[in-house]
Amino acid sequence: MAERIAISWSGGKDCCLALHRLIESNQEVACLFSMVSKKDGRNHAHGTPLPFLQMQADALGIPLIMIDSAGDYEQSIINGLREMKEELEITAVAFGTLYVDEDKKWNEEITIKSGLKPLFPVWIHKNESIILLDEWINSNYKAIICRARDSHFDANIVGQTVTEELKELLIPKEICVMGEGGEYHTFVVDGPLFTKRLNITESETILNTDLWSLNIKEMKMVE
Repeated sequence: MAERIAISWSGGKDCCLALHRLIESNQEVACLFSMVSKKDGRNHAHGTPLPFLQMQADALGIPLIMIDSAGDYEQSIINGLREMKEELEITAVAFGTLYVDEDKKWNEEITIKSGLKPLFPVWIHKNESIILLDEWINSNYKAIICRARDSHFDANIVGQTVTEELKELLIPKEICVMGEGGEYHTFVVDGPLFTKRLNITESETILNTDLWSLNIKEMKMVE
């Protein structure tokens, strides 16, 4: 029986690569979902303003479900997944988790508690991170750095595109080149699944709790 899949969505390259692999393998992706703070107007994963996260989903042409984390975070996501199961007939949930066992275990637990099947389309061994980064760089998607730890990077890393040149910058730092340890995060603005590309027209770089962050102020969808 074919699965009807919801994808845990941060807006970054890992979940986008998971989405791409599922679509390429003719899986049915019903929606994206993101844990958000409606009070703060941003998603939890990368702090992206919600209107721009919605714009990204619109550019992909895939519905986005925003689950408010008010109250208990874990129970909020379980309740949200149960609602998607009931209303959208979701049967499985896909995550962009790469190799951290604790993350995978937690994702599996909340998915099973919701009565759904967990999927991990981009799960790898830690030493395969460089291979996955090469796959991303050659995928024709465009992801920009939206957050980076100040212990590893200067402010000018923010806004840079994930390219071969950036990979050469990452390797000597002895960090995960995919940023799986939270060293950096990305926001995808264009690629094969996008019907329109995203153009950030106004932004600023701020330091927020040890993270250089891209504060997007204006963004447009363009042909």
